[in-house]
Amino acid sequence: MKCLILSTIYKNEGYLHKAFDNIKKIQSLFDNTKIVLCYDNSGDKSLKELCELKKDFDIEILFNDKDRFVDGGGRAYNIAQARNQLINHIYCKYDDYDYFIMCDLDDVFCYNIHIDILNKYLNRTNEWDSLTFYNQGYYDTWALSIDDYNDSSWHTEKDGWVENRNRLKYLKNVIEDSDNDLIDIYSGFNGFCIHKTNKFRNIRYQPTTIQNNCIIFDCEHRSYYNEAVAYFLKVKMSKDCLFDKMNVCPELYE
Repeated sequence: MKCLILSTIYKNEGYLHKAFDNIKKIQSLFDNTKIVLCYDNSGDKSLKELCELKKDFDIEILFNDKDRFVDGGGRAYNIAQARNQLINHIYCKYDDYDYFIMCDLDDVFCYNIHIDILNKYLNRTNEWDSLTFYNQGYYDTWALSIDDYNDSSWHTEKDGWVENRNRLKYLKNVIEDSDNDLIDIYSGFNGFCIHKTNKFRNIRYQPTTIQNNCIIFDCEHRSYYNEAVAYFLKVKMSKDCLFDKMNVCPELYE
């Protein structure tokens, strides 16, 4: 099996060496891997650290060729552009790879990875086309869409933090009540998602959507996986935690 490992790089200084310890464990599950990163000028030492890591890892670095958006929802716009640059590149150059992992090489990715969990689902690939993983101590609620929770939690009439807590409580109940260890979702990321390369060829990230008759900047993952669901792809979340339990956003669990 061949797998691509993709990530955007912006102000990742201090995380990269630990993150690559986990990448090395992921690589042990595949016959061949390639790491492709899209670097955006961070003003920190991220690029220097990547150049050091290139001595031990097969890394290809792309440089973000899009103008940065600095107002409002610019973060979603910038990340979507960088992720799409990665996606366009791999389908031009590496479309014979079986899988690609999109991940964030940040503090979340630095927690110890349970490689046996990933290996478990690599032996059950008939059940998913994309797969992300739950973690009770942290979940990327902005990217999460499940059942009736399919809008941005930050663009409703209710308080965004309240909406995020409600979404997490609902997700936890679904997980506890389900007899299946794979959950159907409309969108999810949580810093790591593995995809079947041949299934996602025509899908790209979009940083905007229409909600309540307004165009809003939204999490780029929602449009990506919503489109996959529209193509009848199996977008799944595992109940298993791929990383050690985190304590990144304790206020969401109060």
